[in-house]
Amino acid sequence: MYYKPLLVRAFGLLNPILPGWNPDPSIVRVGSDYFIATSTFEYFPGHPIYHSKDLVTWELIGHGLNRASQLSLLGTPSDAGIWAPTLRYHARTKKFYLLTTARYAYTAEYRLFPRSFYVTTEDIFANSWSDPVYFDALGYDPDIFWDTNGDVYSTWSGINNAVDKIYSIYQNKIDLATGTSLTEAQVIFQGTLPDNSSARPEGPHIYFINSTYYLLIAEGGSGPGHRSTIQRGPSPSGPWENNPKNPILFNGADLSLSVQDTGHADIVQARDGSWWGVALGVRPQNGDFNHQQLGRETFLFPVTWEDGWPVLNGGNPLSEHLVGILKDKSPLVAYFNEFTSHTLDLAFYFLRTPSKAFYSLTSRPGYLRLYANAFALGDRDSPALILRKQTSYEETFETELDFSAPTNLTEAGITIFYSDLLHNGIGVIGDGVGGRRIITRTNVQAAQVGPWPLVFTNSTITTVAYHLISASGPVRLRIIGNATSYSLGYAEGRSGKFVFPIVIDSSLLSVPPVGGFFFKGAAFGVYNTGNGKPSISPADFAYWRQTPAM
Repeated sequence: MYYKPLLVRAFGLLNPILPGWNPDPSIVRVGSDYFIATSTFEYFPGHPIYHSKDLVTWELIGHGLNRASQLSLLGTPSDAGIWAPTLRYHARTKKFYLLTTARYAYTAEYRLFPRSFYVTTEDIFANSWSDPVYFDALGYDPDIFWDTNGDVYSTWSGINNAVDKIYSIYQNKIDLATGTSLTEAQVIFQGTLPDNSSARPEGPHIYFINSTYYLLIAEGGSGPGHRSTIQRGPSPSGPWENNPKNPILFNGADLSLSVQDTGHADIVQARDGSWWGVALGVRPQNGDFNHQQLGRETFLFPVTWEDGWPVLNGGNPLSEHLVGILKDKSPLVAYFNEFTSHTLDLAFYFLRTPSKAFYSLTSRPGYLRLYANAFALGDRDSPALILRKQTSYEETFETELDFSAPTNLTEAGITIFYSDLLHNGIGVIGDGVGGRRIITRTNVQAAQVGPWPLVFTNSTITTVAYHLISASGPVRLRIIGNATSYSLGYAEGRSGKFVFPIVIDSSLLSVPPVGGFFFKGAAFGVYNTGNGKPSISPADFAYWRQTPAM
């Protein structure tokens, strides 16, 4: 496999530093090493851990939750699962702590949030973390803070009024070894916005800087109203003094900006004394908020201090290009994997926690072999599906599939995937009489209410089949993505010409049905399914080529 850096387009830092959906970033520095953790929702393994020496070049080194004993996502709905983490390092014990919340259900019948928990490791590069230690509190976006006297504080977002869906920032002291509460939970802050269901104070982080305590939070929901605000006070619990310049990060005042939905920030001090911050942001395409299929990505910016308050990005909106900041190196890379390794790349994901292994890199050397299970894409389980995030709006994904299809239920192919209800694919399926067909599966949604945000009341899959000449042999499959659409195509053999039978609007990957959410982003995937029945026909993929535009 190889990664090919793309050409640099402009002088200065190019954002996002973690392209492709990487929401809710939390950053920590240990010596000269920086680490970031982000959210993964119903994907497994959970919480990627990225490493950098210079804040510009980032490498995926593992995942905090990579065993079923840590994270069982059986039946978890789309956009539930693992939410915003906090990543911290405790110098006295020399341990990394990763805090998170696993939201296994997200329905009207399930009114309370689950317990949050943490896992630890002493060697973050080993990709081996402890089993979870659970807190007593019910909430999400947990934070941990060690005070100077040894007290340990847990801070989170929780429901203050379940009827009106009003949230507040809660806190208590805990016994870190067991997660047991040592004090009653108390509301320490209700945010800077009007105290109603749209305020959503969340994502709290406590800091102790220059003898002052700070509380940094996110507010305003997950859309254009999303922002970061900060308070300071004499203790980890306040009382809090409001920063007169709040919000300190907010692009939503100008909806024409190329980056929107900015917030959920975290800050860190570099070894040289400078300060930096990370936050999530979304890049709507062509000014259209319905075309943001990459979802929420991680942006970096400088932090300065004025009158004892942090100033994020010089007080300016976040952008894709910070002139004169750090190195002028693009984070985009072309990815090509010929599956010569015996292990799967860290950047590949499964949908929910697999109940059994369904892939092999050794059964047929030089191929990724997928063994089908009965689940199809769209079933709320773990289909034989392997995913890798889309990292650029202008990006092409291609593979070569070797697959015999003895029945009209055996099917393998590729997909551009967001969730159970939002995915589109092209693959090979049996025709029931010994031949094969190309099948396209297009997500079709109806009853648009708008103009923005769009709302779709239902989602159905439309299938169309195309005859293949050969009953065996390789078929190349390709998806070409751009700002507002995806083209799905196929070519018979290794030299046949590509045909693109369908083109879909990318809003079908970024606008959820009623009752759904848009917390992630799109991913390319390969799959093999028996469509409700067991299948003994393996699907062999010769390579994975994912190429952002130069």
